[in-house]
Amino acid sequence: KDLPDSVRQGQRITTMPSGQARFPCAPSMFKFAQHGKHGAWVSELLPNLASVVDDMAIIKTMHTEAINHDPAITYIQTGSQIPGRPSMGAWASYGIGSVNEDLPAYVVLHSRIAAGSQTQALFSRLWGSGFLQTKHAGVALRSSGDPVLYLSNPPGVSAETRRTMLDGLAELNQKKQAQVGDPEIASRIAQYEMAFRMQSSVPELADISKESAETLAMYGDEVKTPGTFAYNCLLARRLAERGVRFTQVFLRGWDHHGNLPKQIPNLSKAMDQPAAALIKDLKQR
Repeated sequence: KDLPDSVRQGQRITTMPSGQARFPCAPSMFKFAQHGKHGAWVSELLPNLASVVDDMAIIKTMHTEAINHDPAITYIQTGSQIPGRPSMGAWASYGIGSVNEDLPAYVVLHSRIAAGSQTQALFSRLWGSGFLQTKHAGVALRSSGDPVLYLSNPPGVSAETRRTMLDGLAELNQKKQAQVGDPEIASRIAQYEMAFRMQSSVPELADISKESAETLAMYGDEVKTPGTFAYNCLLARRLAERGVRFTQVFLRGWDHHGNLPKQIPNLSKAMDQPAAALIKDLKQR
């Protein structure tokens, strides 16, 4: 009853956020220039990516009616604002499978939030399998501690003991599958076996000690610090070499509500060199 007549009658009205009386339009405070054979416009904040812009796919044709971050990124990842659809990587896993039995077909790398950046949530549905079998969901490697939770054996449990436990568990699951015919049980068995093999493959993947000094320098100073975007970009190359079909490297913190002129350069710097290095590294190999 306290609403204006225009609202009650269904007319569209506009409200100003945070008490703004007007919406001024301002140009970017950073310079843009054209780069590469096709003249792609790139900000001065991304000089390294500008040098490899011809090796990048820049998609300009996508749009969404979502006005908030969460449904928008869900849309980007799954093609729908509503959670529950398979993600891009899950479709890739479903469609072409994997050539490495010791690593998942779809891996997600979480990068630490860069210094001075805003915190920002990531949800597992962004790399989920939706209505596909769960074996096609992305396996997220964490930025600190064990790359995968519960992958390491607890104290007092040897690899042989773990193998015996998994064999017994597989037998029980196979009996249950024979009774009910649920294909998800077969996926669960396969995931347990994958986890067992990853106990050896993941530590080898994360060991960058044999990378050349030239390669490490190309990714930047933070490449030796696990969990950084630079480190994860190098891991993405190592995953590609090992036959992982689809890898996503997430770098959060772009949701700026204030102090943007200072935060954008910091985050761009953390992202620019490693991302360009990944492209160069993959191409030269």
